[in-house]
Amino acid sequence: MTRLFLALLFLLTALTLVCWLWLNNLLAQALVWAVLTLALLALSGFQRWLGSLKLVLPFFLTLASVYLLFGVIGVKTPSNEPGSLLGWLEFGLLRILLFINTVLVFRIFFALVSFDDLLRLPLKIGIQKYVLLGQSLYETAFSAYPELLAHQRQIASEQRSGLSFTHRFKARSASLLALLLSLLQTARYKGDQIDNRIILCHGGKQGRTGDWAINLGFIVLVTAATMLVPIPVPGGGFFNFGDVMIVFVGLYAGKKAGALAGGIGSAIADLLLFPLFAPITLAVKGLEGFICGLAHGKAPWLKIVLPLLGSCVIVIGYFLGEWFMPTLGKAVALADLPVNIVQASAGFIGGRALFAAAQYLDL
Repeated sequence: MTRLFLALLFLLTALTLVCWLWLNNLLAQALVWAVLTLALLALSGFQRWLGSLKLVLPFFLTLASVYLLFGVIGVKTPSNEPGSLLGWLEFGLLRILLFINTVLVFRIFFALVSFDDLLRLPLKIGIQKYVLLGQSLYETAFSAYPELLAHQRQIASEQRSGLSFTHRFKARSASLLALLLSLLQTARYKGDQIDNRIILCHGGKQGRTGDWAINLGFIVLVTAATMLVPIPVPGGGFFNFGDVMIVFVGLYAGKKAGALAGGIGSAIADLLLFPLFAPITLAVKGLEGFICGLAHGKAPWLKIVLPLLGSCVIVIGYFLGEWFMPTLGKAVALADLPVNIVQASAGFIGGRALFAAAQYLDL
């Protein structure tokens, strides 16, 4: 309890300083970056720190290029002053440090706490079961996926060099389908075990067996698909399969499951990767999953129109959300726009393809 309390105190204090009090203080942000970097190196080691840097570096390079372009063409600053190269470079460096510092703050927080710390909280048994199963499914997904890839690489067609984006997209879709089958089966089995044990030890009536467990499984699948299934795209960064899974969940399980998996699953991934985007992600991708879920059990043409509408929500929602969010702004919105269009389009195509493949399997 003490460890969790101190970690939460650190998280709230650091975010207050970085995202509010020192939001526009370049020197303070630079000093915070130095302190947080040393802290993360001490807690997690150099390799993990380097892995985090490699993950976010393409986005920061793209963002720096946009700020440089703003300075060259003289775009007005957020305070409506005439833009200059020096002014935009200073503003850009400040915002890049803000991004890095929020990532470091959350990485340190997650290095300080664990699932066991959550279980020590005075939670009701109905909430504890989500933590227990969530931990199990999270560990299963992150350990099973590398094994699936290792088996997939034994196929001769996967060993050629210079594989196209289309080929890699299909290959990762196949691995994601295998992970889907494995994780949903695990969720059903362990969810039933937990429900039965609760009945035996605590009494009460059992609800619709496995519903809560399957929904939790979908949330973990979206998180895993976002973090574990990246494909590099031209210009830096990577496309992830989070939206593929959101479209699938909505079509397969309906609006409730789609909204929960899209919003919560994607927001968890953002908290671990790009924390500043988490509030936007929770709303936008939750809405995407809900809209896709409206097509569940409906006419075939609605299974095209509604997921397509959900994909449009992604592009428009992120653009507007980033543009008007004080800690992000128009540079982030413009830098993210091309990737979001690719992400939404591929999510629509891949999600429908995954749903079509799942129709032939016993899920």
